[in-house]
Amino acid sequence: MSDFDWTEAREELEIWERSAKDNLVKEIIAEAYDGAADWSCKSFWDSIWFASTQVLNGLEVQVVIDAKDNLHISSGTAGYVDFKVDPVGMKLPIVCWIHTHPFGSAYFSGTDIGTVSIWEPLMHNAVVLGGRGHYGVWDNKNPNQLNIYKDYRFQRTQRWSSEEE
Repeated sequence: MSDFDWTEAREELEIWERSAKDNLVKEIIAEAYDGAADWSCKSFWDSIWFASTQVLNGLEVQVVIDAKDNLHISSGTAGYVDFKVDPVGMKLPIVCWIHTHPFGSAYFSGTDIGTVSIWEPLMHNAVVLGGRGHYGVWDNKNPNQLNIYKDYRFQRTQRWSSEEE
């Protein structure tokens, strides 16, 4: 009888598969950004949404565009994303932080509000993607609100007070 450990092999395969998918996500997003006019290009956002929902099957993705126009990309779980290690070489200020809510709703969660509140002095813009044409846009000129769009049309404004931060 063989002493081959199928459980360990399956775990190694899952790690390899996730790494390969993360690399593909970075490639798709970087290529779309190279063809985009800037961070606000909807086709760029669509590539991030595609990576989150199709390549990673519903896991959150975040893209940080730094002051040197470099992309810093990471993926997380179905409901949370961060950088597992600090992004090497990221230059402040942050031009834009884009992240997905792959469950299909564009709004700022309490965690998102906390993030933009902390980074407000060093971050110009943020976007949350809840689907193609469904997104929220934040800027540090109006730091306590998120303008939400559905089918590329303004839908409503989400507001919060400084106490919620």
